[in-house]
Amino acid sequence: MTAPAPREGPAPPDPGAATAAPTPASGVRRGEKVLLRAYVLFRLGGLVQIAIAASTTWPRYRPLWAGLALVAVVFAESLALIAVALRRCRVPPRALVAADAVVMAGALVAGGALAGPAHGHTWTYFAYPFSLLASVGFGLVFTRPAAVLALASLPAAAYAVTAVTRLGDPVWNAVPNSVPYLVNAGIAWAVATTLLRTGRELDAATAASSAHQAQLATERERLRHARLLHDRVLQTMETLARTPWIADAHLHAQVRAEAAWLRAFVRGDHSAHSGGDLADGLTTLAEDMARIGQSVEVHTAQLRSAAHHHAAIPKEIADALVAAAREALTNVVKHAGGARAVVRAELTGDAVRVSVLDNGKGFDPAELPRGLGLTGSVRDRIGAVGGRTVVDSEPGAGTYVEMRVPLPRRASAEDRS
Repeated sequence: MTAPAPREGPAPPDPGAATAAPTPASGVRRGEKVLLRAYVLFRLGGLVQIAIAASTTWPRYRPLWAGLALVAVVFAESLALIAVALRRCRVPPRALVAADAVVMAGALVAGGALAGPAHGHTWTYFAYPFSLLASVGFGLVFTRPAAVLALASLPAAAYAVTAVTRLGDPVWNAVPNSVPYLVNAGIAWAVATTLLRTGRELDAATAASSAHQAQLATERERLRHARLLHDRVLQTMETLARTPWIADAHLHAQVRAEAAWLRAFVRGDHSAHSGGDLADGLTTLAEDMARIGQSVEVHTAQLRSAAHHHAAIPKEIADALVAAAREALTNVVKHAGGARAVVRAELTGDAVRVSVLDNGKGFDPAELPRGLGLTGSVRDRIGAVGGRTVVDSEPGAGTYVEMRVPLPRRASAEDRS
């Protein structure tokens, strides 16, 4: 059987092309629309055959009212299925299509009884050509080949039995005539499966392309910002670092270090610290703070000793902890006036904890000074990776900042063994 090939016009612009999720204009949705059109067209083709048969062979039905009633039932059932499909904008539900297979089988048996042996192989037996076309719908709706063949077997069996027992057709002729039910449904299933699979692949390719375009846009924006930083801020900082205009040696060293940091960032090879390693990042942070005269003592022995857990600290968590610790130490420089600070990092159960303790002048937590980064930068950075921040201080007693971030679950060595 040769199936008409529904063709789809040019696709409208897809407003959701920049997102990863499939949209109403996605490949899968377009495939579903093609299947809907095919289902409706095949069903209408069957109804055209019934109309031709009813208009040319109606005097042969005995009784006439029964033949016309059968035509009306088949017409009504087909139009109902088409209406449901058009309302849903996709092929009918599987339950209705399964019921349709039963209706087809009944129409074949009833049509054979009304046609009689003398006219069993003419247009009078309209249920046969109609059901052959309608069986295409099984393959367009069901995704499992076993279900498609099972449904197609119902009208095939009904035809074979009716042709042999009622219309006097020999078995060697009736059985081959029933095979097209299985062939039509099987071909329709293969085409529908290929069409939907191609739609899914198209959606995946579109999502990947959109993600790539978003990444390129982000990189272009980063380069634009890098150019601005290079042309304005970096040039000024490097000029200050090369000249004796800054009298304070510690501040001069810090400007030189920050200029080197910013140049690495502009080049695009900057990382918040080396390789996402928390212990090394905190050590590097202490060295940076020492350049501006801030005494920082770092304790990471417990963190380094837990090697199997230490490797499990994601880079984004380590980066957030180092950045938050930097902000806490910057607050020590700004507000604690030459105080010493101690930074400690350790693993506690399923979380990593970093604390910053200074012996500065402290403050009343209920009256947190304006401009202190503890309420904004520190808490925001830690909160962004699912952690929490605790600040404890009182006037004249220094400040304690603790940042704790849960780690992703990871099987321990005992669990793996």
